[in-house]
Amino acid sequence: MMEAEPGTFFLTDFLARHFDRLVIEGLGLDRFPQLRDDYFGNYRRLVYLAQSDDAALTERAEAAARRLGLAFERRFTGLAGIERFLRATVDAGEGKPWPI
Repeated sequence: MMEAEPGTFFLTDFLARHFDRLVIEGLGLDRFPQLRDDYFGNYRRLVYLAQSDDAALTERAEAAARRLGLAFERRFTGLAGIERFLRATVDAGEGKPWPI
């Protein structure tokens, strides 16, 4: 995805759920909206990497794209990758105390 369009801002379920607090307030865009172009001027699209099939979160991600002035794209990723990572981490740490 990055090679096809380097100007991509990625959003996960967590970021879609907390977009206002983490992105808008976190970057000060609520107080200084003119900074939007400084932060996001080189981005062309927002890709929502949906981990769950939740229509409300998709709407929040679309609203985030509109707020940033970016094209919207949704790609369903699910949680299989995280599950594989966690299983491999647990398997590699057998007999070792947490954290690995």
